[in-house]
Amino acid sequence: MAWALAAAAFAFAATPEWHRFATAADTPPSPVAVRVAARAAGLAALNTVRVPKAPNLDEFLRPGSEATAVQLGKALFWDVQVGSDGQACASCHFHAGADNRTKNQINPGTRGEDTKFGVTVTSAGAAQATAKPNFGANFTLSAGDFPLHLLGDDNEVNYNKRVVLRDTNDVVSSQGVLKSLFGGVGTAVHDVGTAQPDGVFHVAGVNTRRVEPRNTPSVINAVFNHDNFWDGRAQNVFNGVDPFGLLSREAKILLLEGGKLVEQRVEIPTSSLASQSVGPPVNEDEMSYAARAFPDIGKKVLPLRPLATQLVDPQDSVLGPLARGTPGLTTAAYADMIRAVFLPQYWDAGDTVTFDGERRVIGKASDGAKSYSVMEANFALFFGLAVQMYEATLVSDQTPFDRFMGGDDAALDADQLRGLLLFVNRGKAEQKADPVFAGVGRGNCVACHGGAELTNVSETFYAAGIHLADVTAEMNNGVLQEGTGTMLFDRGFSNIGVRPTAEDIGHGGKQFGIPLSTQPLAIGGEIEILVENQPPPPMLGIYGAFKIPGLRNAELTGPYFHNGGEATLAQVVEFYARLGDFADVNIDALDVGLARIALETKDQPPLTKFLLALTDERVRIEAAPFDHPQLLVPDGHPGDATKVTCANGFLPCEAMIESPAVGAQGRVAKGLAPLRPFLNLPQLSTTP
Repeated sequence: MAWALAAAAFAFAATPEWHRFATAADTPPSPVAVRVAARAAGLAALNTVRVPKAPNLDEFLRPGSEATAVQLGKALFWDVQVGSDGQACASCHFHAGADNRTKNQINPGTRGEDTKFGVTVTSAGAAQATAKPNFGANFTLSAGDFPLHLLGDDNEVNYNKRVVLRDTNDVVSSQGVLKSLFGGVGTAVHDVGTAQPDGVFHVAGVNTRRVEPRNTPSVINAVFNHDNFWDGRAQNVFNGVDPFGLLSREAKILLLEGGKLVEQRVEIPTSSLASQSVGPPVNEDEMSYAARAFPDIGKKVLPLRPLATQLVDPQDSVLGPLARGTPGLTTAAYADMIRAVFLPQYWDAGDTVTFDGERRVIGKASDGAKSYSVMEANFALFFGLAVQMYEATLVSDQTPFDRFMGGDDAALDADQLRGLLLFVNRGKAEQKADPVFAGVGRGNCVACHGGAELTNVSETFYAAGIHLADVTAEMNNGVLQEGTGTMLFDRGFSNIGVRPTAEDIGHGGKQFGIPLSTQPLAIGGEIEILVENQPPPPMLGIYGAFKIPGLRNAELTGPYFHNGGEATLAQVVEFYARLGDFADVNIDALDVGLARIALETKDQPPLTKFLLALTDERVRIEAAPFDHPQLLVPDGHPGDATKVTCANGFLPCEAMIESPAVGAQGRVAKGLAPLRPFLNLPQLSTTP
């Protein structure tokens, strides 16, 4: 009898009915079944993906110099000497690859030509009878300021029934330089510059540090992105000069060839990080006094000791062998590292290079003209490739999710398993037929956050082709749903109704008059050749579209979205559950994937908990490869948004915070607390 009962139990366990019972709300889902479903949706552990690498690096680097190139890139990334007034690349990427500062971190919406804090000026986004936050320069953010777009009912799906309590087109971002006109290279941290009154970033006439117009994304895992920056203008092909790749048709480097110095156009594929890295150092909001060129950075930095004002831990995973116990590296000058890494034809020439306007002239400098060595003139090439090689080491592939996808059944708890099912559920026929999805809401997250990289902007997805086509979205009595038209997208960029398109067109923008997106070029070609009775060209889903970020370590990288409008992951999940904030306004370019989400209130906590399983503990404690040199970053100015209490004329005093040097064992070995989320908020909370 006992044998018969056991046999019957085994037979029942093999049936779909038992599978459905085993995944009911009060029973933990089967880890094996969840893993099968996740793999079927295209997810995988990140360590299954090859880290992208430029295929022609040997044209520029000395044989065997890659380790030294990584050292050079890490030093340049963290060195405050690169900026005009103490700004390093890392000044906006020092906290889990992002920025968690809360004071003087607000831009008034300058991408939409708004220069007044706390208001909404575009007709598309004008809020009626809603409160405006009391934001301003040098303002200190708190939990109560989020979300920036506040509804009476944060879960209201019907747009016609929504009551907006607060709204602003301001952006939470990162502070950069004080407004100054470049006057010459400095001999240490500061360039020579003439301070200029700032009509936007000031408190009662006292300048404050300027703030970038988009929120700072993390550099960790950014190596997997085909294009970078929120709008994708950091092109996949690096031209050795600027971020714009093949769009920048006049970009050329210098090359010693046959004993003669010549200009040459270069194309370095799979190098979006190099393209991205050469943008901020010459940007007037971020790191540079106005009118400073990249050769000026070379002239300043090359003779300097790397990290001359910053401590380096002797156990630093990259720079430890060059640490000397006092600030700076044992290497006497950046020029020595350039010579050790790059082939001599890119720097070993005695010629002088000058500029006639934008045109480069090789030869003797005229009186009063700027002149540069070839190494200085090619400094953007060296900087971009070295920083890219360092950032390529910042891969966080040891999260609980990665362990789970690798076969560890215990890596995710029951709620996180349910959250993963919500994440991958797109409502497809095969998923509806799979008992593991019984009672599971439709998150549709994987439609955009796909693959092992958890983003469709990855090199993996771009290998399938740039273009995407889908149906349009439409509003029906305030309810977002699928339409019947045709919409074209670029992979990895999406308009999800975070803010009205008119405030920032994102990927719909142009550079040198050329669209950042490939879709207008396609429509201008064969698609637009119409015959009688043929439908009109499809609509474009590029305006107001932004890069889809990867999700690993998101717990530590708030605030979220390109405007920094949400403070916690729970607020982000709630945003998706209510189908965005401006889907109605943005309907002409909206990603229809938003309409395919169906999340109930009960679905939101497990989905948020799953996102917490995407944190790599090495990032939390800054253990190798996420260890780093000492860094002092500006933290606003003494006083508040009504008065700067320490100033010399219109120039403010600085408040600074320290990110201490840590070695390969990270913060714990130094007695430092692990990194915390933005504003130290609990990530499962949607309310202050």
